[in-house]
Amino acid sequence: MPRKPDARWLLLGASGLVGTHLRAALAGRDVAMTYHRESVPGGMPLDLADPEAVTRVVRDTRPDVVVVAAADAFVERCEREPRATRAVNVDALRGVAAAVRDALLVVFSSEYVFDGRNGPYAEDDPTAPINEYGRQKVEVERIAREAPEHLVLRVSGVYGWSRARTSFVAQLVDKLRRAERFRVPSDQLVTPTPAPDLAAAIVDLVDQGAYGTFHAAGPEILERPEFARRAAAAFDLDVALLDSVPTAELGLAAPRPLRAGLRTDKLRRQLGHGLPSSYEALRAMRRDEPAG
Repeated sequence: MPRKPDARWLLLGASGLVGTHLRAALAGRDVAMTYHRESVPGGMPLDLADPEAVTRVVRDTRPDVVVVAAADAFVERCEREPRATRAVNVDALRGVAAAVRDALLVVFSSEYVFDGRNGPYAEDDPTAPINEYGRQKVEVERIAREAPEHLVLRVSGVYGWSRARTSFVAQLVDKLRRAERFRVPSDQLVTPTPAPDLAAAIVDLVDQGAYGTFHAAGPEILERPEFARRAAAAFDLDVALLDSVPTAELGLAAPRPLRAGLRTDKLRRQLGHGLPSSYEALRAMRRDEPAG
């Protein structure tokens, strides 16, 4: 059943890419926000690795919805530093889940829970991660599903503006504007997901009372070079600066699920629509680029 419109939200990790756009999508709502290193207006500092602090924040805010947007999403660091990143991505979430009793717990997962051999994947396809980041996300999903109410959102290729400009498209734009070459894996698929529309979809899912696992991603499964070309063209940048390179030649520590891709039929049925195409979303991203 739909969630009450005056539900109180607790957004953990309000300064990252997804957190930034969730703040905008929740404007005018009853929402408490936390950050770790990069402050946000009206936010509270919180180290998710401190279980006592997490318990205190949950107790004091008494949320109806808890969104865990804080994570170490750097796949290479997860592979090289599994213990340190697991403390952030898995152990800290376990502490949040322990503190949350009557609230809906919303967490983020990834297409990296799959091995990329038989994509595109639906929500009920078996997971088989081939790198540490994917293994951590499988645990994230398991922890969330032990909560009384949960929403697991698998995402892919999230792009948009944030203060750190860390998304694939933001990095591509910054490099190409400096006339620097930009390498793109030639043999990987991606389901590009615009962050503003992802945030709006999350709010809609919660408002509708949705629960369980959803592939919250864009409507297209693309070769990464094709998505890079679309991004460059949307910003009137030189596509000749893009270099398509096989993943095996990129010197990455973490293996990638090459032929993954997320099917979003369930999301479209629930919302009554899908997310916008990359053409539309990239145009909007250019229009909404922050000044300076």
